Amino acid sequence: MGFANKHLERDLSLPKYREAHLKSALNDLTSDPNVLAIYKAGSLARGNYDNYSDIDLHIIVTLDKKADFIKAKRNRAANWGNVLFYEDFNPASPVVVTHYDSFVKIDSWYHSPEEVIPSIWLKGYKVLYDPSNIISEVINESSYKIYQPSADEVEFWRGKLLAFIHETYRAVMRGEIFYALSNLDRVRWLVVSGWYMEMEQHLDSPYGVWSKIEGERSRLDHGQLSLLESWECGRNREKIMKTINGIIPEIIRLNKHLSKQVNIEHNEDHIKRIIDMVI
Repeated sequence: MGFANKHLERDLSLPKYREAHLKSALNDLTSDPNVLAIYKAGSLARGNYDNYSDIDLHIIVTLDKKADFIKAKRNRAANWGNVLFYEDFNPASPVVVTHYDSFVKIDSWYHSPEEVIPSIWLKGYKVLYDPSNIISEVINESSYKIYQPSADEVEFWRGKLLAFIHETYRAVMRGEIFYALSNLDRVRWLVVSGWYMEMEQHLDSPYGVWSKIEGERSRLDHGQLSLLESWECGRNREKIMKTINGIIPEIIRLNKHLSKQVNIEHNEDHIKRIIDMVI
């Protein structure tokens, strides 16, 4: 039985609902004298959005009121539309993810001014409100940041890959198949992050998150996407380990390339010995 989508009409209206929520949020926040600046992050800011993209809203507030804003973050977000539910689980966290009955969600973050410094993570973000010019220059400086992988990043990448390969094997041998698949997923994701480092492209999805890696917003080429698709498998021990084994040649190639890129030893023989312990 195919997937019959009964929500297409609603989904086509999501950009309209999103704009309405954003307008409500800005009207509310800019009327508060303790709100110093606001910028928009994520795909909406960078221009690679679609109907389903959420609103990433970063609010700069006075230092002495930041704790109050965090404490009231749910109540604040309720001013911007009819709340369906919240993802937030930590009252001390500066962020709350709010889902509205329109099927739009807003990630709202609260910062003090000194926390916002030029960074590759801010590249492409859009200032929405900055009457005292607190963050405009920071966002502008960030637009000139160029990503280049570091030796530490490649070492971290290599260590995580080897760890997840070993942990996939352990899970398979214990019969913990969902856990094995979870570790295999991390192996695949880390290979993708290696491709981004190889291209000197900053992967703006958080660690382990697959958003924007496939589909129309992907920066991967046809060959990489085809390779990624070929590494799919189900709940079968032999196929899980066969899939891991099929990924190894690309890991070896990437490790050699990235190590040369950041001027460190690729240690290929040692890495093969580590992998051979489970393959």
